[in-house]
Amino acid sequence: MQAVFYSQARNNLREIINKVCDDFDEYIITTKDEKSVVLISYEEYSSMKETIYLLSSKNNRDRLNDAVEQIENSKFLKKEIDL
Repeated sequence: MQAVFYSQARNNLREIINKVCDDFDEYIITTKDEKSVVLISYEEYSSMKETIYLLSSKNNRDRLNDAVEQIENSKFLKKEIDL
């Protein structure tokens, strides 16, 4: 995660956006009055929102945790799909 002041971010916005989108870098941008934001790619933001949504339901969270546990313990079936 990179940290830059607002003026530096403003002067290099295109470069910062490219790094954020291409390399999944994150930037903390701080103003001189100490207000801060985090700049992340839309793709990363969407992924975070989807994860929060999927984990917001107790039933869904429990099913996902069970599935992860099965994978970690190699207790799953692998099936071939005919196309």
